[in-house]
Amino acid sequence: MGLRNTVNIWFAANIPQESCGGVARSMRELSEGLRRDHGFDTEIVYGLRGPVRGSYLFFACFLCLRLLLHVKHPPRWIIARSTDGVFCAIAARILGIKTKIALHNHGWEEIAYGVEKKLHADFIDVRSTWRARFIRFPLLRTAIFFCDRCISGTLCETRWLAKRYPLGKKKYAYIPNGVMVGSGAFWEGRAARENAFLSVGGNTWKKNIRNTVGVFKNIAARLPDADLVLVGTGVNIKYFSEELRDYRYLVVPLENLDGMATWYEKCPYLISSSRYEGGHSLAILEAMSFGCVVFATDIPATREIIVDKRNGVFIRGHSAEEDARTILDVVADKGLITRIRTGAFHSARRARWSRQVGRLKAVLCPE
Repeated sequence: MGLRNTVNIWFAANIPQESCGGVARSMRELSEGLRRDHGFDTEIVYGLRGPVRGSYLFFACFLCLRLLLHVKHPPRWIIARSTDGVFCAIAARILGIKTKIALHNHGWEEIAYGVEKKLHADFIDVRSTWRARFIRFPLLRTAIFFCDRCISGTLCETRWLAKRYPLGKKKYAYIPNGVMVGSGAFWEGRAARENAFLSVGGNTWKKNIRNTVGVFKNIAARLPDADLVLVGTGVNIKYFSEELRDYRYLVVPLENLDGMATWYEKCPYLISSSRYEGGHSLAILEAMSFGCVVFATDIPATREIIVDKRNGVFIRGHSAEEDARTILDVVADKGLITRIRTGAFHSARRARWSRQVGRLKAVLCPE
């Protein structure tokens, strides 16, 4: 514990303190792991409240001001999401403050925009604004230039950044999301309710929940007693109540980490129709750690953690009928289900949070 009081680290993201999303959970797990396992002093800086809540420019300015107020005893590192630490990086460089800045990339906005541009307008719920293209994207590039490290949650985005911005190549580090893993998989050797399907995420173009709903409706045509549980949808559930009025379903608008275990234990199958994931999906990793069978879109981020028919199953994500047939065929094969459950749990163990914390520690304090 000799590092106590010598390595002070701020994790910062412009998100509400009560957030249960992936960014918040990643920050909390990494922060707690550094404190518990390596003796670091860590602090999480959340978004502002009031009329400027959600403004990334105000938050970036606030974080920079906070650094200047601590200039006599600055943190060793600030690990900030996206553009949240850009002004800190500039100030530290210009003023010679002994604080290093790590840009924690939870999904590179330019890559997401590239996916968005390929989709028909009917599929996009919230489009990237001109402010994103002409202010946020340039700020991201500025952050890469001034930051000391750029941490990505997937290999594919780490490689994309190295190719797109080769001058910062030595700054890039790959630290994926992790998962808490028990001593055994919940569903291993357990008789599952074969008709309970889980979906996790908001009703956005990235999560593509509408395809999941369509898939479930096709499944229910063959399995009339099938259930669909939609968790983390947000409070606007009008779409689901209209689309699923004739089906068996449950919507859970918000759920904390502790509560998620309940749904992984009630639903042996997870459907993920995501068009884009900026990191390894926490929902997929968590489901795998319970031995759930994951049916997920074959996108780059998910391809890094799932091997088809070994620890999960790939679906297309844009053909509800075809995806439903794939799922029904797998569910009917009990031997395959058993093998996938076992493979899923062992894959999740390799992605445990303690391993990712160790990777981060190596980046922050190289030997």
